[in-house]
Order: sequence, then C-alpha cells, then structure tokens
Amino acid sequence: MKRPELPSRRIVNALGKSEIVVTPTGLGIVEELAAKGCSVVTIAKALGVDKETFRHIRGRDPAVEEAFEAGRAKEHDRLVANLNTAAASGNVVASIFLLRARHGYQSAEGIDVNVNVQTGGVLVVPADISVEDYLARVAEREMVDVTPADRPAPALYPGHAPDAAPLEPARRAPSGTVIAPFPGPRNTRGD
Repeated sequence: MKRPELPSRRIVNALGKSEIVVTPTGLGIVEELAAKGCSVVTIAKALGVDKETFRHIRGRDPAVEEAFEAGRAKEHDRLVANLNTAAASGNVVASIFLLRARHGYQSAEGIDVNVNVQTGGVLVVPADISVEDYLARVAEREMVDVTPADRPAPALYPGHAPDAAPLEPARRAPSGTVIAPFPGPRNTRGD
C-alpha cells in the first residue's frame, strides 16, 4: 500500500543545508485554501509549517507563490461575480460599491471645511458655493450668521472644571467673518 504524499517535506539542498519544500499535493492545498479565503496562518498550518516559514518558502519557490496567487485570484473572481449578481438583482449597496471600487465613482455632495490655523476656528461652507462667495453673502447679510456672541463659562458644562476661566466671547473681524477663539487644552491637574 502506497503512503499518501505529505504537503511538505524536509530535504537537504545542493549546499548541504536542510530546507522545507512544498510537494505537488501541498501546492494543490495552498491554491485550494487561498481560493477559500483562508489566512496565511491557516495555509501554513495545513502544510505543517509556521507562518514565517511559509513566507520564506513563498519567497524562495515561485511555484508556491504562483499557487497562492492563483488561489487568491479564484477567490477574487468568485466574490466579484457574487457582487455583480447582487447588483444585477437590484441590490443598491452592491451597485454603489462596485461603481466606487471598480470605476472610481465618488459621492457628488461634500462639505468644504476651511480651517484657519491662526484663530483655531472652523468654517463649514455649503458645497455648492465657494468660501469667498459664502463670506461675501454673510457680509452682505444674504446669509445669517448664527455664531453665538457670548458663550457660557465652561463650568456650566458637565465634566468641566468649575474653576476654569470662562471662554473669551466671539468677536467680529472687519470683513464680517467670525473669529471664535479656541483656548486649546487646559491643564486641570495643577502641574
């Protein structure tokens, strides 16, 4: 009775050093497990080696790397086919994902954020107009500035230190933009 071939075996190479090689049976196992989406650790375990040894074998033996990549390609093709089937049957999420992942589509709407580093303020501008147009409209009173003129002391907020100094109230710059000071982190440990 013939013994089954092991997935890997130890040999002595031409230089007289011991190394592990993957047999044809092992190449089939590598491709099959990679096609199922198994991790490198699982594939290495099936060959009877650890993860680092498997990584070394893949780098040394092109047949092992080819079997691994062929398996991953099969998994990729199967998953894309499943996603295409879902999209074709009306799954909107699958359709959106395929458009974004395979065709570079992006959301049409976005929020422009302009951060002024000197004042620490953040200005959120509607996506359909430029920052300059927005500021001009605010200055011309076409849009209402809803920034509060005064802010309550931090002690009014739960979790804030009661002895903390109140925030400086917002003030207006000559251009009509709002400068809202941000004090940054406070040292509450007393260091």
